[in-house]
Order: sequence, then C-alpha cells, then structure tokens
Amino acid sequence: MQLALEHTPLVIPRVIPSGYNRDMTQRVGPKGQVVIPKSIRDQLGFGPGDEVVISITENGALVQPLASTRSLKGVFAGSRMLKKLEQERADETR
Repeated sequence: MQLALEHTPLVIPRVIPSGYNRDMTQRVGPKGQVVIPKSIRDQLGFGPGDEVVISITENGALVQPLASTRSLKGVFAGSRMLKKLEQERADETR
C-alpha cells in the first residue's frame, strides 16, 4: 500500500528538547489518546476525521496523514452532468 503524503510529518520526540514550548506538552489520556495542539494541526492541515498513520522511529513516534483525497466539488461544472443524470432518472421511472 502506497501512501500519498501532502503534509510534513509530525515527529513526537522521546526526549523534550531544550527550548520546547511548555504549552505544547500533552498528557496521554486513559484511552491512549493524545491531543495534537491546534497550532500544529493548523500548520499540518489536520482536520476532524482525518486519518493518520502512527509509526515508531528511532527518534520517537511519527504521525503522518494517511492518503488525502481532494474535493471533487466543481469537477463536473459545465459538463451538463446533472442534466443528464436527471434525464436518466426520469427515463427510468417511465
């Protein structure tokens, strides 16, 4: 399986480097969940419902987006696709 990566991966280090912003420190919850801070989600383009792959590296955990699918909104604009589908639907009901 090949992954299409459009975002820079997020690496969570094992050791907190010097100069690390304390506001970014997160706790692992009882279900093993960790909240990715909003500023980092925004920077990486992560949104609600996005799927990520988590893997172990020599530096800690690596969080990468799965494959993203671009929106199809507007792809068929001007193609009269809607008109054709409506006509097919009308023909089927007869």
